[in-house]
Amino acid sequence: MSFLYLILVPITLVLLTYMFLEGRMNRLIPLELKISGLPDPFDGKTIFFISDIHRRLISEQWLDSFEQKADYIVIGGDLTERGVSFSRVRENVKRLTERGPVFFVWGNHDWDAGPDQVARILEEFQVTILNNSTHVLEENNSFLNLSGVNDSTRHYDDLAKTLASRRLFAPTILLSHNPDIQKKLNRSMDIDYVISGHTHSGQINVFGYTLKEKAGVKRHGFGTLIISSGYGTTKLPLRLGAKPDALMLRLTKK
Repeated sequence: MSFLYLILVPITLVLLTYMFLEGRMNRLIPLELKISGLPDPFDGKTIFFISDIHRRLISEQWLDSFEQKADYIVIGGDLTERGVSFSRVRENVKRLTERGPVFFVWGNHDWDAGPDQVARILEEFQVTILNNSTHVLEENNSFLNLSGVNDSTRHYDDLAKTLASRRLFAPTILLSHNPDIQKKLNRSMDIDYVISGHTHSGQINVFGYTLKEKAGVKRHGFGTLIISSGYGTTKLPLRLGAKPDALMLRLTKK
């Protein structure tokens, strides 16, 4: 028993240390979004997508290391969670808004943390909240729909309302914290891409197995779904086989 103890304790400590360090990684995943009919002024524009920040403080050194500055920034939900100081939330929002115009969609943990205070911080820094609504981006009299649904985990999403305010004949990028919104989508909705987070790619995967949908690019009948692994962690500050990430999405003509 003592021999087994001497073996298991250091192995466990090494594993926990690795899981903690994996959860603190800063990774930026570049992806190209090929869009049919993308107006010329949007060709080459970039969207920095970061979700599931939770308890982390976003690294300024990491943000400053990006080779290309983002034209637009999206917080894809779970900016915070219950128990996180609002001073930290405020600092994270400040760091992002210093680097470009910011858009936000609600995640399930944002509602737990105190939505009124979260909204006040976002409004202080002039963040555009996409609450079952569409913001029409305009560049040189050309347009792109940036649509955002409220959290589908709590059934606060209203897809019909979200899409009703789109500009006709302009491409659409749909933002949804929870990728389960895919169950309500079809090709007739004319959505070019859906960008989500929420799952943390499982956060802790045992031998690669997880009950949550893994991060990545998924092709579906309605179009393409992209799921980010997220930047932070929830419950435990640990990850295994699910490295954190944020996305740099580059728009290109198809």
